[in-house]
Amino acid sequence: MKLTERLTEQSVIVDSQKATWREVVGEMVDRLCTVHGLDARDRIMAAVTDREKLMSTGIGCGLAVPHAKLDFLDEMLIAACSVKRGLECDAIDQQPVYLLFLILSPAKTVGPHIRALSAISRLLSDADIRRNLILAESPSEFYAALVAGEVKYA
Repeated sequence: MKLTERLTEQSVIVDSQKATWREVVGEMVDRLCTVHGLDARDRIMAAVTDREKLMSTGIGCGLAVPHAKLDFLDEMLIAACSVKRGLECDAIDQQPVYLLFLILSPAKTVGPHIRALSAISRLLSDADIRRNLILAESPSEFYAALVAGEVKYA
């Protein structure tokens, strides 16, 4: 799966200035709601927050992948965000997070959700790709760096 099949440039936030994990994720949820015309911010935030309580989605190497499954979605939605100053979020390696990918999936599906998590993990294991995404100055630059990363591993 290519992330760019589900992530659009409009769903990218570059260098969020929000102070906490909850605020950054809230900004990402707001962006997805705006881009996709969803009127479910509170339900989405509750689902993502409940998932985070089970175990941190800060998976190490400066990356977090908050995610949730929602019964009202018909398709997977992905947002991405960079936080250049770093964000404390209880990552498994106890290091700050610089990149977040929010995945929202329909409750009835499993395969696409797992493939998206796998694609993020595989692609972002490359330090050069992570650095290019963190250093991006605009959503279009971030998206172009993501496309270049996907081409590298195609």
